[in-house]
Amino acid sequence: MLEAQRSSQSDHNKILAIEDDPEVLLLYKSYLQKRGYEVLSATGAVEGMNMLQQNPDTRLILLDLNLPGMSGEEWIAWYVQQGKETPVVVASGKGDILTITKGNNRTAALTKPFHMEELQELIEVLLADDWHEQVSIDKKLH
Repeated sequence: MLEAQRSSQSDHNKILAIEDDPEVLLLYKSYLQKRGYEVLSATGAVEGMNMLQQNPDTRLILLDLNLPGMSGEEWIAWYVQQGKETPVVVASGKGDILTITKGNNRTAALTKPFHMEELQELIEVLLADDWHEQVSIDKKLH
């Protein structure tokens, strides 16, 4: 019974990390798994697309903008075209990260380098049942 609860909680908190730097990917996985999240990983944009389609119950996506095969910007355009509602945290050292996420209620931005605690706080907000309302209200106020 306890195992079933744990499995159900893990499914409820499935995160897809799309990052081409193996050290950063390992950091995401290690940090988030210790906090009870199931972390799927992809090292490229196309692999990330396939993982997302194979795991429609994914609750959140961590996306690097500088990916092999397709840019993060192109990935976001594909994602929006799919009509999906899963929140995306765009993490990048690129200066135009806020321009890429502005006006899109599905995305949030973190500029690298960042503290893992910042990522954790953002994930908690985005995984809250009313995250979409929180983001919409915040964008109207600013």
